[in-house]
Amino acid sequence: MSVIAAGILLAGTAASASDVWKDKDFQNWDQKDVQKILTDSPWSKKFQIASSGTAGNGSMTHSNSAGPAGGGTGTQGNLADRIAADQQEPGQQISVVVSWFSSRTIREAMARKRELAGTSEEDSRKMLSQEPTTYEVAVSGRGLTVFGEIQEDNLKEHSYLMSRITKEKLAPAEIIVQRREDDQAVAIIFKFAKTTASGAATIAKNEKSVEFFTQAGKIPITIQFGLARMIDKQGEDY
Repeated sequence: MSVIAAGILLAGTAASASDVWKDKDFQNWDQKDVQKILTDSPWSKKFQIASSGTAGNGSMTHSNSAGPAGGGTGTQGNLADRIAADQQEPGQQISVVVSWFSSRTIREAMARKRELAGTSEEDSRKMLSQEPTTYEVAVSGRGLTVFGEIQEDNLKEHSYLMSRITKEKLAPAEIIVQRREDDQAVAIIFKFAKTTASGAATIAKNEKSVEFFTQAGKIPITIQFGLARMIDKQGEDY
């Protein structure tokens, strides 16, 4: 498959015997539970890229078995210091992780991850004190280097959430690129409005899935998030 042909991640992962986000309170999650949520849940997808080391070459495959190493934006923390250590040697497969980062489940998993790493409960759970005002989709990982130069304005023109029912496309209201001290991009946060100017919901209640699309340079990513499966103990979660 050419690099221009995007791999498509289908909605959701295979059903498992136990969904920890439904069966246990987040404060009781262990390392294995957190890893499962961040690597094999309806909220996180791993997009693999077989690269020759340049943005213009390689092929794309997909997997449902990975997720973000941690982080967020604003109250959710910084992704830059918690990105998974994807190798990027020429010829190897590298990857980016796409997650529905404004979800309660992902934010709780990030908080619990910090607690298990030794951060105080008070500091770890600060990210849970305020509900995000926008839908946030995060694309993160060291694999972002194959995208070449990333510019927020260009990404806005080539990114959207699309209703699977109406086919209407919602452009991001804001894009934040997080970078390391050496200016290497490690995360891109796409923020989408929850309501229109008239107050109507941008994602209808009867919507079963939405498509996320973005393209940087010659690398397109198309992912379907199955909203019907994004449910935790409190109900719908996106």
